[in-house]
Amino acid sequence: MTGIEMILNLESAIQSSAPLITTLTSLFFTISVFRQYSKRKKIYQFIWGTGLLIFSVTTLLEFISEIYGWTIPMYRVYYILIASLVAFLGLGTVYLFNRKSGRYLTVYFAVVITVLIISTMNADVASEKLKERTVGGSAMPANVRIISPFLTIPGSIALIGGALYSWYIARRNYNLFIAIGALLVASGGGLSRFGMEWALYMLELLGVAVMYIGFIKSEDVIKTRV
Repeated sequence: MTGIEMILNLESAIQSSAPLITTLTSLFFTISVFRQYSKRKKIYQFIWGTGLLIFSVTTLLEFISEIYGWTIPMYRVYYILIASLVAFLGLGTVYLFNRKSGRYLTVYFAVVITVLIISTMNADVASEKLKERTVGGSAMPANVRIISPFLTIPGSIALIGGALYSWYIARRNYNLFIAIGALLVASGGGLSRFGMEWALYMLELLGVAVMYIGFIKSEDVIKTRV
């Protein structure tokens, strides 16, 4: 085996295992957030936990696809979830600042997700795309893919903007970790729309790890206050 082949095999192994590592990381993150919710009973914590659980399911589906390949039903579910998860995380952030705005945004997201589900379930999936290693959203037709930005863009703005605003107000560094991690996850999805599907898995892993570090730092601050 030549050096180039070894490098390619190593790159392939890393890319295949990245979704599993991301799943485990996001599951620990999810458990931590729901544990915090069980103690403080804040609705935004429950919404964040739900969003992170969705994230865990999507990365698990990515890992399964690396081993067994995609099926059309599995890919439909994956596409709905991956387009919705940032919306949930952003919605939780809006609830953190203003419940009334959170209720309005909930109605908006519910309508868009309903349209997305109907469109995705009736879409002609490009089955030849499902044979590729990293599909992202490329197997969906354009008329379906145009819907997801109505979830991901406001969700990302709310999540990243909320974290940056919190940092500006309190100057807590953990908010920067959350903002940077969310930006990385959003960037992975954005790059996959322009044919750079390889970036999706790596930026998902890096993004959720950075956000989790931010969450752990925020827990330390809460414990110090208590």
